[in-house]
Amino acid sequence: MISARIVILSLLFGGVAGCAQVGTQPVDPATPMPTVSSIPSPTVPVEATLPSGWETYASQGQCGYAISHPSDMGGASQGTYSWILNYSGTEPSGVVPNFVYVSVIPDDFQSGEPGVIYNYDPAEAETLLNMQVGESRSLRDDPNIAPSFTYTRLPDTTLGNQTAQTYENTPPWEFPAGTKEIRYYLQANGCTYLIGGYVDTTGSNQPGAINEELFNQVIATFQVNL
Repeated sequence: MISARIVILSLLFGGVAGCAQVGTQPVDPATPMPTVSSIPSPTVPVEATLPSGWETYASQGQCGYAISHPSDMGGASQGTYSWILNYSGTEPSGVVPNFVYVSVIPDDFQSGEPGVIYNYDPAEAETLLNMQVGESRSLRDDPNIAPSFTYTRLPDTTLGNQTAQTYENTPPWEFPAGTKEIRYYLQANGCTYLIGGYVDTTGSNQPGAINEELFNQVIATFQVNL
């Protein structure tokens, strides 16, 4: 009987010991513990904060939009489809031709004649809209002026919760050295919005100059009427 009890106890303790050893291998402290990959949060566009004293221009109709600017800047319509903003008392053709522009092109716009809508040419727009991010292309074949009509497509920009294709042209034709054109194409409401400007990159601070920081502040207020 005693031998039998010893055998039974041996089996019981042996089984417990065997169970304790399963899955309890020592862990090397230097071994990194597995982590659960985090899921990135969606990017939420930051709404523009309107500085104190700024004014808002709002157009109506199918291609309506709103854009804000400092009170010492003023806007004026350029025909039926375009609006130009610059410092009061300065003209786009003046000594410091820095200005912001907005042109709207309804999808049913019939005229193919360049110049009817500011900075809009149907063939040129098609070329730009079909470019890939990082691609550069000139809108002119003449090698003497081609560099001044060369646009580079930049990564898309979010304007008023709408995706806009973004382009840069340095130096634009017939503008002073140190001027850069930035333009955006945005499509909504059955319209194409051509938004852009000619900005000073020299830090001249001359009367009427619009630097890129101010330009970006103004453009960030752009909203399409939905």
